[in-house]
Amino acid sequence: MHANGDTEINFNRIRSKAVLKQVTQMINEVTNITETFPLAQGQTAEGLVDTVDAALVNFLESGHFVVSKCPIANKDPRSIEALREALRFVQDKGQIMVQRSRDFVRDSTSTEKRKVATLSGRSLLVAVAEFLILADSIDVKTIVDKVDELRDTVHRMLEADSKIEVDEQYKILVSLIEELDITVRRRAVDLVKPNQRDDLLAARSALRQIAPLLFTSQRTFVRHPEHEEAQKNRAYTAKEMNSALNALEAVLNGQQPEIIFSEYGRIGDLIDKIETFQNKIELERPGDYKGHLTRRELEGLVEEIVSGSASIADSGSTRDTRKQKIVDECNNLRQALQDLLSEYEKSVGQRQFTDDIPLGIAQVHKRTKDLRRHLRRAIVDHISDAFLDTRTPLILLIESAKEGHEENTKYRAQMFQEHANEIVEVARFSCQLSADKEGISVIQLTASQLERLAPQVSQSALLLCAEPSSKQAQENMESYKNMWFEKVGLLTTALDNITTLDDFLAVSEAHIVEDCERGIKGILENASTPEDNAANCGVVDCAAGSIRGRALRVCDVVDAEMDFLRNSEYTETVKQAVKILRTQRVDEFAERASNLAYRQEATGLTWDADQKDNEMNEFINACTLVHDAVKDIRHALLMNRSMNDVDSDVEYEVEGTNAGNSDANRTIPEQENQQNLMRRLPEEEKQKIQAQIDIFRVTQNRFEREVAKWDETGNDIITLANNMCKIMMSMTEFTRGCGPLKTTMDVIRAAQEISLNGSKLNVLAKQISDASVDSRTKEDLLSYLPKITLYCQQLNICSKVKADITQIGNEMVVSALDSAMSLIQTARNLLDTVVQTVKAAYIASTKIGRKLNIEWRMAPPKKQPLVRPQKNSAIIRRASERRPLQPAKVLAEFTRNDIESGDFELNNQKRRVNGYS
Repeated sequence: MHANGDTEINFNRIRSKAVLKQVTQMINEVTNITETFPLAQGQTAEGLVDTVDAALVNFLESGHFVVSKCPIANKDPRSIEALREALRFVQDKGQIMVQRSRDFVRDSTSTEKRKVATLSGRSLLVAVAEFLILADSIDVKTIVDKVDELRDTVHRMLEADSKIEVDEQYKILVSLIEELDITVRRRAVDLVKPNQRDDLLAARSALRQIAPLLFTSQRTFVRHPEHEEAQKNRAYTAKEMNSALNALEAVLNGQQPEIIFSEYGRIGDLIDKIETFQNKIELERPGDYKGHLTRRELEGLVEEIVSGSASIADSGSTRDTRKQKIVDECNNLRQALQDLLSEYEKSVGQRQFTDDIPLGIAQVHKRTKDLRRHLRRAIVDHISDAFLDTRTPLILLIESAKEGHEENTKYRAQMFQEHANEIVEVARFSCQLSADKEGISVIQLTASQLERLAPQVSQSALLLCAEPSSKQAQENMESYKNMWFEKVGLLTTALDNITTLDDFLAVSEAHIVEDCERGIKGILENASTPEDNAANCGVVDCAAGSIRGRALRVCDVVDAEMDFLRNSEYTETVKQAVKILRTQRVDEFAERASNLAYRQEATGLTWDADQKDNEMNEFINACTLVHDAVKDIRHALLMNRSMNDVDSDVEYEVEGTNAGNSDANRTIPEQENQQNLMRRLPEEEKQKIQAQIDIFRVTQNRFEREVAKWDETGNDIITLANNMCKIMMSMTEFTRGCGPLKTTMDVIRAAQEISLNGSKLNVLAKQISDASVDSRTKEDLLSYLPKITLYCQQLNICSKVKADITQIGNEMVVSALDSAMSLIQTARNLLDTVVQTVKAAYIASTKIGRKLNIEWRMAPPKKQPLVRPQKNSAIIRRASERRPLQPAKVLAEFTRNDIESGDFELNNQKRRVNGYS
C-alpha cells in the first residue's frame, strides 16, 4: 500500500468531512513546527513537538480502539489486518517525525535539518491520510453490505409465490430500508462533494418511494399471474428498485450512477446565450471594440438567441399574440444591436465614449429584457394550460376501470397518456429560461420519473378493469394513483419555484379573459339541432370550468408564496385578497355559470337575440367577478415592490392617475405630493426621462462592477460611495413618480446629504493622495476631487424639481422635463466621477508610504440562511429572477469552490503541505 513512496496527500480521495477534519488538524499540528517563527508569546519549540507527540499518541490509541470495535472484524479479516498495518505505518512515521523534529528545534538554523523534518512531516501526514481513507472505505463497505442484503431481500420477495410469503419479505424489506435510511442520511451529511450528497439523497428517496409499489405489484402478480398488465407492473417496480439500489452503491463507492440527479441541473442553452450576450455588449473603452470580430461575435449571439426564441414561439400552446410579440422583440433586438455597433464604430480612435454609447447599451438591455419577458410568459402559457387540472384525467380513468368498461377504459387510458406526455414535455420545456440549477434538477428528474410511471398507471387501470372485484388490483391501482399525484404535486411546486409570481398572475389574468371569450362564443353560437346545442353547452361549461380552475390555482400559488414570508400587514393584505377570491368570488361564479349552463341546455334552441345578449352579459359579469379578484391579488402583491422590480406587459396602475381631470380648477399647494404629479407628465416627456434613466442605469451597472465588489467593513470610501449611489437612485426614481422621495423638499434634503457625503469622500481621497508616493497616481486621484464638489453643487441646484402645472381649457397640463433631465444627467456625471475616484483611490492605496485606516477587501458573497424553509422534498421557492453581476458571480464561484472542497484555509494548507520544500 505504501510502496509507491508518495509524499503528497491526494485530497481528491477524501470523500468524508470527518476524514477531512482529521487530516486538517494533523496538518496544522505538523506545519506549526516548521513554519511558526517567531514563536508566539509563551510558546516554545519543544512545546510544539510535545503537542504533536501527544496528538500522535492520542490518534494511535483511538485508532486501535476503533479497529477492535469494527463491525466487520469477523466478516472481513483482511480489511481489519489492512487497517492494523496502516496504523503501524502511522506509528513508525510518527516516531520518525517526532525524533527529527526534536533535532530540528535544537538547531533551527540548520537548513538540512529543516528539510529532513519537513519530509518526515509529509510522510506522517500521508500515512495518517491513508489510514483515515482506508477506515472510511471500510465504513462505506459496511453500508454497501446492507445494500446487498436489501437487494437479496428484494430478490426473495420477487420469487415469492404466495401472499403470506410476500407479506413476510416486505416486512423484512421495510425494516432494512429504515435501517439503511438512517445510515445513508448520516453518510450524505458527511460527504464533501455536494453533487455526491444530492445523488445519494435522490437514490435514497427513490428507494423509499418505490418500495410500496413493489409490494402491491408483487401481490397483484401473485394473485393474477395470467394478466400481462400485472407482469409489466412487477417488472417496472423491480427495475426501479434495482436502479435505486445500484445508484446507492455507486455513489457510496465514489462512482458515477446511471441516473445522476446532480447532472440534471444544467442551465438551458438559451438563457446561457442571453446572459453571455448581455455581459459582452458593454465595452469599457473604445479600444475594446475589435471591428468585425466584435461585430461578428455579437451578431452571432443574437442570431442564436433569435433561433432559440423561435422554437418557443412556434410551440403549440404559445398564443398568436405572444408569438407576434416575440418576433417583434427579436427584430427590435437586432436593430438595437446594429445601432449600438454603429456607435461603437464611430467611437474608434476616440479617448472616451460619447453619451450615445450608454444610451445604445441601455436600449439593447431594454430589448433583451422585453424579449425575456415575452419568452417567460410564453412558457408560463404552456405551464398554465398543462397544469390547469392534473387530477381529472386519472380520476376518470379509474372510474371507468372500476366499472369494468374495457373500451372506455382503453380510450381514457390513451387520454391519460396524452395528458402525461404533455406534462412531461412542458416541464422540460420550462427549463429553457431558468438559471436555477436546483430547480431544474428537480424538474428534470421528476419529469423522467413521471415519463416511466405513466404507462404503468395505465396498465394498473387496465388490470383493474379486467378484475374490478379483486382487492389486490384495487390496492395496486390506489398505490399507483397516490404515486402519480405525489410526483405531479412535486413537479407543480418545482415549476412554481422557477416561475416568477408576476409572470404567473399576468398570464392567469390573460387566460381568464380568453376563457371568457370562449364562453361568450359558445353562448352566441347558433344551434339548429339538439346536438349543436349540447356542443355549445359543452363549450360554455368547459370555459367556466377553466376559469374556476385557474382562479383556484392562483389561490394555491399565492398562498404558497406568502407561506415563505414573515407575517406582516403586507402578507395579511394579500391573504385577504386570496380569501375573497377563494371563498366568495369563485363560489359565486360557479353558481352563476351553472345556472346559465342549465338555462342554455333547457332553452338554448329557442333563444332570441335579446336572450343571447342577456345571457352573454350575465356570463361576462360572472367572469368579471373572478378577473377583478385576481387583479386585486396582483395589485396587493405589487404594493410591496418598487417599479424597478416589476417586469410586466402592463406597468403600475397608479392611484390618482386620472384624478386631476375631474378637479382641474383646484389649486395645487407647494407641499403637494410632487411624486404624484410626476406620474401625470405627458407620455412624450416620460419617454425622454426614461431614456436618460436608462443611461443612468448603465453608469449604475459600472458602479456596481467597480465599487460593489469591495467590502464596506473598514473602508469608509466604499461606504460613502454606496450611500451616494443609493440616494441618487432614489432621486432618479422620483423623476418617474415612484420611490421613497415624495416632495421637492425630500429631493433637496437628499441632494444636501449627497453633498455632505461628497465632502467626506474628498477628505478621505485627499488623505490617500497625500500618503501616495507615486506622483502620477496622486495627480489622477486629485483630478477627480474638484469634479465631485462641482457635481454636488449642481445637484443641489437641480434638486429643486417641481412639476409646473398649466391649465389649457378644461385640461390641466403638467410639465417638469427640463429640471428632471438636468437632475438625472448631473446624478449620472457624479456617479461616474465617484466610480473613477474609487478606482484611483484603490490604485493609490497600493502605493502609499504609510498605513491608513482604509482596508481594501473583496466583498464576501451574500450570506445564506442557516435554516431554510422546506416544502415538498426540500424545494426552495426563489425570488424573482435577476441577472447576477459578473464580478460578484466570479467571486461567488471562487469562494464556492473553496467551500466545496473544505474551506479557504484548508486549501491553503493543501498548498503548503503538497508544495513546500
